[in-house]
Amino acid sequence: LHYSAWGDADAPPVVCVHGLSRVGRDFDPLAERLEDDYHLLCPDMPGRGLSEWAAEGEAEAVYTGAAMAELCATFCDELGLDELRWVGTSMGGTLGMALAAGPMRDRITHLVLNDVGPAPAADEEAQEGIERIIGYLSDPPTFRRLSGLEAFYCETYDTFSEMTDGEWRTFTVSSSRRVEDGRFAPAYDPRVVEPLLTEEPAMDPWEMWEAIEAPTFVLKGRHSDILADDTFAEMQERRPEIDAREYDCGHAPALNVDEQVRPVRAFLDS
Repeated sequence: LHYSAWGDADAPPVVCVHGLSRVGRDFDPLAERLEDDYHLLCPDMPGRGLSEWAAEGEAEAVYTGAAMAELCATFCDELGLDELRWVGTSMGGTLGMALAAGPMRDRITHLVLNDVGPAPAADEEAQEGIERIIGYLSDPPTFRRLSGLEAFYCETYDTFSEMTDGEWRTFTVSSSRRVEDGRFAPAYDPRVVEPLLTEEPAMDPWEMWEAIEAPTFVLKGRHSDILADDTFAEMQERRPEIDAREYDCGHAPALNVDEQVRPVRAFLDS
């Protein structure tokens, strides 16, 4: 399991976990703004980035939410994180919810969910977004030049909040790999998709949501096709104490501008 670390190791830890096919380096802009006060730990989940891929025939065991949640808990154990703050984008948020409601409920002190609700796979309003994601994940293209991959990413993730040219380049370089013929491809195993979509949840998603005791901050893209408006409203209705904010983008806020980072910092500081 590969991870990037930012800040002083003695500072309060913040574990940042990325979306389905993304990498820990997605949190570079956030980490740059928080590293003076926090120790940020940004892992690449198995089959993504620089972490190992599942062996042949083992994808269904390695790439499930349950297996990744267990790995995240072990990651925190190995680093001696008795208490931590959690920031999760999309899939990383679902892992955070499962841990905060279950095995790490006494260790996660603050939970930030970036554009995800308790059960996106079961949410009828999110089906179009899920199908969109499956469409580009299942058969990743390859490119002769890195600039080709960058153009693909810019088009594929144009639902994200706005990023600079430099941020797009870092986004591309940090999530690219070379395939056998030397071409560039996205840095993930295409087998990561199916296990998550076919997995039966360990508990009712809304019961899980209500079981979370950690203070929670939810960011939503106003035009998100993963976190539906009705789900966002129900999250607040069931847990009216949470902090919830919308931003003018789709799925998902990039956590790269002061408008998004300031409230996240204020929440983590609370």
